[in-house]
Parts: sequence; C-alpha cells; structure tokens
Amino acid sequence: MNIFPPTRDIDYMPAKLSQGKVWYIYYYVKEPSSRKLKRFRIKLERFKTKKEKKIAAQIIINRINEQLALGWNPIVEQAAPNSYHTLHDALDSFLSIKGREMEENSMRCYRSYVKFLKKWLSGKGFDEKMYACSFSRQLALEIMDDIDNDEKVSPRTFNNYLMFYRILFNWMVDKGYISGNPFEGIKKKSKKLTQKTRRIMTDDELSRLFTHLQSVNSQYLVICLLCYCCLMRPKEIALLKCGDVDLGQQLIHVRGEIAKNDNDSYRTIPDDMMPYMRELDLSHPDWYIFGSHHEYDFSPGPKQICSRKIAKYWSDHLRHDCGLPMELQFYSLKDTGITNMLGSGVPVSFVKQQADHSSLAMTSIYLGKLQDKASEAIRNANLIK
Repeated sequence: MNIFPPTRDIDYMPAKLSQGKVWYIYYYVKEPSSRKLKRFRIKLERFKTKKEKKIAAQIIINRINEQLALGWNPIVEQAAPNSYHTLHDALDSFLSIKGREMEENSMRCYRSYVKFLKKWLSGKGFDEKMYACSFSRQLALEIMDDIDNDEKVSPRTFNNYLMFYRILFNWMVDKGYISGNPFEGIKKKSKKLTQKTRRIMTDDELSRLFTHLQSVNSQYLVICLLCYCCLMRPKEIALLKCGDVDLGQQLIHVRGEIAKNDNDSYRTIPDDMMPYMRELDLSHPDWYIFGSHHEYDFSPGPKQICSRKIAKYWSDHLRHDCGLPMELQFYSLKDTGITNMLGSGVPVSFVKQQADHSSLAMTSIYLGKLQDKASEAIRNANLIK
C-alpha cells in the first residue's frame, strides 16, 4: 500500500483474462527492490466449462483490480503475511500483549503514544480500515516532523516518541504486519539538546517549601521528605504501604515489585524526619500511605494514588505558592538530597545504598555539583605538617 493511490500502468497493470490453450488471469505489480513490473498468473484449470471459467474469471479479475487500485501488492504480502490486517488491529494487539508484560506506568505511556498515532492518522485522512502495510517511510518522516514542529515538545520528548515508534514497528515486523521498520534511520536529537534542565534546590528554596507545607499540607510534606531524605522515586512513594514502614528500626522497605530495578531495598529514615513520620496514621498495614482521594488529599487509603498526581500538585500549587522556577521539579528533591548528603560528609557508598543506585559511578556524578564546597574544603585543609 502507498500513501497516495498507485498509478495504473506504472505501479501496476490491471488483471486480464487470457483464453488460449490454458486459461489464466494475469496482472503486473511493481517489485519494491528493482522498481520493475513483475507478472503474476492465476490458472483457471479447475473450472470445466467455458461458462464457468468466464464467470469465475470476472469475479477474480474484479476483486484483484479493486485491490490493486488500493495499493495491494502480493510481493509485499509474501514478505509480511499479516500486512493486510488493519493498522488499528495491529496497534490494539500490541497494547494487549504488552499490557500482560509491562507495568502500568509504562503502559500508560504506550497507550498515550498509540492514541497520538491514531489521532494523527485520522487527521491525515486515514480511517480505521487502513492496512498495516500502508504505513510507509514517508508517513514516518511526516509524523516525526509534525512532532518536531510542535513548540510544546522538547528534544527529549521527541526522542521518546521516536524510541517508542521504533519499538512498536519492530514488533510489527516480528509479527509479520510489515516487512521493514519505517522509523529506522530517523535521527534522534543530540545529547546536547536533551540534557536535563533540572537543577538542585538552594537552602532558601528548601526552607520555603518545607515551611509552607508544614502549614498547608503535612501529608505532601512527608512525600517530599521521602524523596529528599530517603531518595525514593515518585512511583515507589505512590505504592508504599503502611506496613512497609518500621518506625522502631527507622527503616522503609521498598518492595521489589514497586522498585525500578525489581530488587528489594531498605531506606533509612533520618532522625530529623522521624517527627513527621510519627504523625502518619500507619494503623492499616495493607493501606497505601498516600491513598487516592478527591483533590489533593494525600491521607492513607485502600487505593493507591497515581504517581503523576505528586508532580501535578507541585506544578499546580507549590511552584506558585513557594516561588519555584520551572527548572525545579519534584524530582529535584532527590538530586538535592543526594548532593546535600555527599556535601555533609556521608560516604558515597552509603548514599549509593540510600538512593538505590546500580553503581558508585552513578552516585559519584553528583560529586560534580559540589565543586564550590570541595574547593573551600581543600583550601582550608591542613595538609602540610
């Protein structure tokens, strides 16, 4: 299938009947690799009388010519046996299969990307009957150009779209919907353009944030402290249950099923954070510490909150109320916590364990943010005895 209707006598030659010693139907289609027309034949030997042959031939010819006019190509079909399933069916099948393999947060992103693709195709005039094989290289280039030209889409988001569509269409190749990935070879945005703009928070910004939350939302203050002091990720915080907290040992158990790396880990609760943890109602071990309620009520409950709600409260309220600039995001708390721990002398190996990093090298990256403090410490060091 093509983006535009195929041209007769260039992309194909319609089917006709040959009535010689052997009756057969013949037609031509363009071979993708050589760009030359290749002939196909369908013999009518199983029909006995001329009348039967003529009736059958007319039915077959009409059907073949209808398909050829729409862009059908048996050469492509041989390379991808499911190529004439609809693209929408292929997309729905992809989501159904991945939904049994992946976590809900990832699936939420996958569904969003697929929804965008369907909406974009509809805007281009393609309906739900569009064949999977009709999604060409040109369409891949067009959709990525439209994403790139959207002022709201950052270079990092552009790369996320591209990475997903490569995964999606590689899956379609494996399942026989298409013969090649149309997104292959489209270049990602450079690392220089996709570097994070997030920065660590100043002491004054931290003070303003914590003081404000003490008076307006103590539950969200604990959420912030879990990220800043216990270096927990938003998803881990959202799935944390009351029974995961051991106030006597000052430990939080991050279960493997909620951790990013699927491994169990424990986070130490600093002494300074304990007064706020003791205010929590942890009487229902199976409840989530931060339940799903109306508005921005983060009290415990039997149903978990969506981790996106944590970031949304930050952007909808705290950014304005505490005067926080755009480059400060909720996850800046973890960056700041790691940096401040290292700056206060906590050994890198301990910070690595608290942050649940896979290697010391990952934790050591944050040492670069301590340049000013490091320089001051070196200047004041008594090195010459």
